[in-house]
Amino acid sequence: MKPQKCDHRIGYARVSTDTQTLYQYTDALKAAGCDFIYTDFATKATAPNRPGLQQARSKLKAGDTFVVLAIDRAFRSTMEGLLFLDGLHKEGIEFHSIYQNINTRTPEGRKWFIYSVADAEYEQAVISRRTKEKIAAAKRRGQHLGRPFKLSKRRTENAYRLFSVKGMDMHAIAKRYQVSALTIDRAFKRYRLL
Repeated sequence: MKPQKCDHRIGYARVSTDTQTLYQYTDALKAAGCDFIYTDFATKATAPNRPGLQQARSKLKAGDTFVVLAIDRAFRSTMEGLLFLDGLHKEGIEFHSIYQNINTRTPEGRKWFIYSVADAEYEQAVISRRTKEKIAAAKRRGQHLGRPFKLSKRRTENAYRLFSVKGMDMHAIAKRYQVSALTIDRAFKRYRLL
C-alpha cells in the first residue's frame, strides 16, 4: 500500500532586523495557501542557526511544497540554496518562490534558481562591503555608529566633576547614573577626561 501524499504547503519567512515586520510575508504566504508558516525574526540569512527554517524543514514530507516569498528571504549563500533544494527534491518535496515563480524541477527553473540565489549572495556581499566602508569612513571622522552611548558628553562631564572635584568614588558615580563603573571609565576615556 502506497503512503498517502501529504500535499501540505509549508511557508517560511525571515526578516534581518527587529525594525522590520513579518506581516507582509506571512500575509502573502497565507494567500499562497500555506497550511503552516514558520518564521525567523531579526535573523540574518547567513546565520548558522535559524530555528524557523529548521522547523519548516523538519515539517516537510514527500508531496509537500516549501514556499517562500522570495529566494533571498531563505538563502544568502549559493551553496546553501543548492544543497537545500537538492535535499528537497531527493525527498519528493517541491519548492515554490512566490516572486520568482519558477519550477525548479525543470532545467530552466533550476538555472533561474541558481541565478537568484547567486544574486542574493552577491547582494549580501555588497551590503556588507558598503557597511564596512561606511563604518571606516565614520571612524576616520571621529563619528560613532551603532547603539548610542549610555552617557552623553554633558552627563560624562558632570560625572567627571563629581569624580575630580568632589572626590566621589567611581562606583558611587556609576550607581547615581545607573550604569556600571566600567561604563563611567570608558566615557571618561572617550572624552579624554582621564
